[in-house]
Amino acid sequence: MTRAVGRHKQLSSDAGSMIPLVLGMVAITTLLITVVTDVATMWLARRSLQATVDGAALAGSRAVDLAAIYAGQSRGSLRLNASEANMAVRDYLAASPSSHQLNAFRITTIQIMGATIHVQAEAVVRPPFVSLLGSHNVVIAAQASAETITR
Repeated sequence: MTRAVGRHKQLSSDAGSMIPLVLGMVAITTLLITVVTDVATMWLARRSLQATVDGAALAGSRAVDLAAIYAGQSRGSLRLNASEANMAVRDYLAASPSSHQLNAFRITTIQIMGATIHVQAEAVVRPPFVSLLGSHNVVIAAQASAETITR
């Protein structure tokens, strides 16, 4: 019977060692949740920005120079009308809900070279947990190109 009492005393002396382990696991889990949430917020915003810029480039690529086509000057690629392509990009972005939902969205470049249009834009993301530590805004950027060709 004394052996059973001795074993019981030995087991009861380890009872408090679980508290640091549980607190450590709670701290690690909280840290992982905050990091994953912030990274997911930035990734989704970047994805939305990329989709918006892709759509803008495609909209601009539809503004072909009809005068050059009718004059027979387009061989292999359809030249873009620069002013119409620029206007098509801006019209697309004005109608796009994602360009209004992204913070501080702005077009940085619309470049038209022959049959190719290149669009660049940027926006600001404010990750929810990092921003609690201070005003940490992250600038994200995206670019897209589209080309019109005939086959």
